[in-house]
Amino acid sequence: MTQGNRLEGKVAIVTGAGATGSGEFVGIGQAISLLFARQGAKVLLVDRDEKNAEITLGQIKEEGGDATVCVGDVTDIDSCEAMTEPAMRAYGKVNVLVNNVGISGPGLVTDVEEEFWDTVMDVNLKALC
Repeated sequence: MTQGNRLEGKVAIVTGAGATGSGEFVGIGQAISLLFARQGAKVLLVDRDEKNAEITLGQIKEEGGDATVCVGDVTDIDSCEAMTEPAMRAYGKVNVLVNNVGISGPGLVTDVEEEFWDTVMDVNLKALC
């Protein structure tokens, strides 16, 4: 798995690690997780979609890397606080946190319903684990 060793011995938490792309493309969270693992980091893959996080986990393990899945919601403070526990349990430390989650809506901001706008704000501004 290791294509370099710049992150050897480091532990990274990546939120949105299950963000997968379409077709042959990967999502940003998936790409970050794969690249960290390729550089020798152990990665805690955080996503609210366990199935997608498991896809990223499978890719990392297939390449010989080390990762663990943690289901979590970055808009929930209790969930954010709990994210370090699986990393500490599995690896004993955390060196890097990548707050990767972000969303946007279709169309113009002026056309978005208030409820969706609140969700965008919760995810993009308040969800800083």
